[in-house]
Amino acid sequence: MTKKVLFTLIVLISFGTIINAQSNYYIGVNSGSCQGCHSDIITQWQATGHAEAHPAPSTSYGYDCLSCHTTGWDTEVTNFGADEYVVKDDNATPNYVYTDEAAFNLRAHVQCEACHGPVGTSTGSVDFTHITPGARVTDYSAENCGTCHQDSHHPYYEEWSTSAHGSGAPGFLNDRANRASCMYCHFGQDFVGFLTDENYDGATFQVEGGDANLVAITCATCHDPHGSENDADIRNLPAGFEGKVLCDVCHQNRDEGVDINTRPHNMTSEALSGSPTFGYQYPGETYENSFHSNIQDRCITCHVNRIPFNYGTGEAAVTGHTFNPTLEACATCHPGIESFDLNGLQTKVTGLMDELQTLLNAATSEDSTTTIFKAANYNLRSVNVDRSKGVHNPKFITKLLEDAIADLSTLVVSVNEVEGTPTNYSLSQNYPNPFNPSTTIEFSIPEAGTVKLVVYDALGKEISVLENKELAAGKYSYNWNAGDLASGIYFYKMESNNFVQVRKMLLVK
Repeated sequence: MTKKVLFTLIVLISFGTIINAQSNYYIGVNSGSCQGCHSDIITQWQATGHAEAHPAPSTSYGYDCLSCHTTGWDTEVTNFGADEYVVKDDNATPNYVYTDEAAFNLRAHVQCEACHGPVGTSTGSVDFTHITPGARVTDYSAENCGTCHQDSHHPYYEEWSTSAHGSGAPGFLNDRANRASCMYCHFGQDFVGFLTDENYDGATFQVEGGDANLVAITCATCHDPHGSENDADIRNLPAGFEGKVLCDVCHQNRDEGVDINTRPHNMTSEALSGSPTFGYQYPGETYENSFHSNIQDRCITCHVNRIPFNYGTGEAAVTGHTFNPTLEACATCHPGIESFDLNGLQTKVTGLMDELQTLLNAATSEDSTTTIFKAANYNLRSVNVDRSKGVHNPKFITKLLEDAIADLSTLVVSVNEVEGTPTNYSLSQNYPNPFNPSTTIEFSIPEAGTVKLVVYDALGKEISVLENKELAAGKYSYNWNAGDLASGIYFYKMESNNFVQVRKMLLVK
């Protein structure tokens, strides 16, 4: 290092230390404060809407709009923000006039300091202490964007707040030592790290300010505030995700193959693609995909459907950031659609799932160790975690369930009719009781009718629908396998015509 460079650094550091008490003033990107060190990022930012946020004068853009279209706006503080160089004037068009237009223009638009905070001093120079490690922590919070991206014209923040992303990750996942592989799909900073660093490692990744500063999957997690070549400045995909969208990075199983001895986890991407790693695909069978697999922009097309603000009626815009699918998105290809259960698809898939669950519940403990049982169980779990009830890929998902039912039916018979016609309704105590993991439930109906037999946990939460179909008059026995459940008290309830009865049973493992 030359003496000249060393001297310059000493002067800058000393100067920064001296003026630190006068820091937190806005000076603007075009003052040269950011250009010297961050020219590449600024060039990228200049192509974004943020760089053109302060438009030309118009009757629809007035003084009340300026706070979200400029940098440093805070009328309660003197800090060289844009608000200090303009005043409201209802006699002007638009209704404001500049008191120092040159100074205002230095702070026009949504610049670096609008999100990263002021880096100037009271003398208008750069406070170089902002480069000190730990001096500043990048704000990934949704509130940082939601301050402005929230009103009836674009209620991004309100919609995001009601989404699963907005609820944040469960606290137990903030455990880098034991859940390193979970981090990048549940915390914003880690997700950005995964996208931007091919050497990302959840176990060693360091968050500015420590893991106490981890945030949920927020706006800046998926959208690059500095800009990108993608629509809405969506961040670029890492290698290996060609032909996919950003959602696919996390809404996938991540396992390289199918292991029927495990629980599938978050398999939406595989379901939509009809991937060989979705469910157990039976040898010799052909699995076809539905048209949805070829939809451009995949998840985004249906789950981020945007509807602009209606200036005629004042109806608020829809930004799609609840990430719930909308019928309006479906109507492009299905005009007049009134329900996601188009042509009874979801009803059919739900029925197949119930039928498969009934067969699984009726399996004996010996059955549950077989490949036939495990494969069928894996398929039901795969469809469950997809959560679309077949919509993502109707042909593919329906075929998987039908094959699982056909294969499992060779092993299990669910409800067995006992000889004799009863004279009244009854629901017998299960036996054995306590049990592990299988038990038999017997019931009688004196006349034909729909029988619904449901198991609940001790809190009254529905665990499984064992039976829900039309049966002839008779006595029946049902073998229920609770191999996947924890020890505890459970209740089973039978309903048929006007008969209702509940009994208690105890699972002990």
